[in-house]
Amino acid sequence: MKKMALIAFAVLTLTGCNQKAQIDQSKMCIYRNSQEAKKCKAGELSWFKPNRWGSEQLPLGAAGTYCNFNHEIIYNNSGVICVFTDKRLHLLN
Repeated sequence: MKKMALIAFAVLTLTGCNQKAQIDQSKMCIYRNSQEAKKCKAGELSWFKPNRWGSEQLPLGAAGTYCNFNHEIIYNNSGVICVFTDKRLHLLN
């Protein structure tokens, strides 16, 4: 039984089931509002960098609208860094 589990694990590892998609680390889309965010591309590293900060809700609103939740999201009350998604842009209209 142990041998079968090890074989299954090896097959899953070799076929890439445990790998995350690679994100291009050489560039970042920086946006301050929804108009600028529309210029970002899905799968791109992005930084929501508002003109003013201090609101607890502002970064969560940006993360909820623009961040791909399949990747790590870094945020505080001054901004958000995440992998951009365009799947929820229709919510802005």
